Amino acid sequence: MRTLRNAGPATTVAFSFAFTLACMCGPGSAAHAADLPDTPAAQRLSELTALMAEATPDRVAAYVENHYTAEYAGFLPVDRRIASFMDWQRRGDMQIIEVLENQPHRIDVITEQATTGERWMLGVQVEADDPHRIERMMVGRAPMPTLEDALSDREITERWLAYVEELAGRDLFSGAVLIARNGERLGHGAWGLANRDFDAPNTVETRFNLGSMNKTWTAVAIAQLVEAGKLAFDDPLAKFVDYPSAEAASKIRIEHLLTHTSGLGSYFTEDYDRKARKNMRTVDDFLALSADQAPAFEPGTDWQYSNTGMMVLGKVIEGVSGQDYFDYIRQHVLDPAGMDRSGCFELDRVNDNLAVGYAERWSRDGSEVVNNVFDHVVRGGPAGGCYSTVGDLFRFATALNDGTLVSAAMAETLTTGKPEVGSPDYGYGFGIHPGRALYGHSGGFIGISANLDITVDPAGWVVVVLANTETSRAPTLKARQLIGVSEPE
Repeated sequence: MRTLRNAGPATTVAFSFAFTLACMCGPGSAAHAADLPDTPAAQRLSELTALMAEATPDRVAAYVENHYTAEYAGFLPVDRRIASFMDWQRRGDMQIIEVLENQPHRIDVITEQATTGERWMLGVQVEADDPHRIERMMVGRAPMPTLEDALSDREITERWLAYVEELAGRDLFSGAVLIARNGERLGHGAWGLANRDFDAPNTVETRFNLGSMNKTWTAVAIAQLVEAGKLAFDDPLAKFVDYPSAEAASKIRIEHLLTHTSGLGSYFTEDYDRKARKNMRTVDDFLALSADQAPAFEPGTDWQYSNTGMMVLGKVIEGVSGQDYFDYIRQHVLDPAGMDRSGCFELDRVNDNLAVGYAERWSRDGSEVVNNVFDHVVRGGPAGGCYSTVGDLFRFATALNDGTLVSAAMAETLTTGKPEVGSPDYGYGFGIHPGRALYGHSGGFIGISANLDITVDPAGWVVVVLANTETSRAPTLKARQLIGVSEPE
């Protein structure tokens, strides 16, 4: 189901398209295959792309066994290898469209998938000697190419929603999306099932797990307390809490926690795996899991994504405000923004219209769809795992930038990279696209993928993608292409 908004704010009309996905992808049909050199690395790359197009579990397992070095084959379980190749196979064969680096035993290329139009940087390194087995395979995302034709806002909306609908029809997306510009919702839609046990469909009012996206809520809360004069970004953590030790807390500043430059790691430890999820509900419960972890580097000298760092900020919010973290977020972030469908819900209580997360697990015997009920936390918190809707996240983006949550100057501070502490692509709780073309945050976990984009160049766009499968990437990149975000990732 998808709807497109006309200029009138209260009017929605249904629409449909007869385009095929190949037509909508545009770049897939326009891309030209690149010629590969006659080298050992290029030969293996050609074999890999052929395998991606025609993968079966047995073929993948046999190829890994026969053509990977023993060390590289053992780097990941074969089931993980099978899962990756089967996912690529479903998204369309990888057409090689550009050779970036060419050496006899190393080649890097850009590929494009026929079905979704997604582009990837793909690299292969092989042994110097016969039989030139694969030592490494490198995969990184690449942006879709810039479109030649300028599109109206309505055309962008139409094409994007039709694209997502085609993905959903091919079982390549399950979730909800929203697109808006300059404060006006232009269109939204929802596809797939929120609960497969009961065939309950996703709707635009379905509440999806955000993964790490609600780190932005924690960052906004810290910014509010800074504007209230209750703390400063350059305050040492020791002013509020001695975590994980008095010595470490004296070196870590609030800004280090916000930018993932504190040296702290993650509370998803072996101890977490052994814990009963029902006993993990408070900030202190999670901090106890990593209290014995020393920082991996001197704060401000390196960058390491840190769930623990954001959880520590939750403790700071509690100490400075005198409120429970969840109460503070509700009263000072969600309620002022009008986000009445959002929250950090306890999953062993009754919560209406929450999407269950699903993932596909592969083995040599085939695939099985599983839910993430026993993988995830029973309650999300400062580092992620809370819930929202596409409409509420649009309200959050609006409230962030219209002065409702923080001042305009503070909003810019939050959403600007911080190279001075080694974080040029991540601000205070917000991910920053190169050139600050856009900012926002993504989120991911087993059966969860989410993304919020707020654009600066071109200005005024808000794009929300929430999925209860691991399928948010293609809709996110397609929206950026259609909008005209030309700054390369």
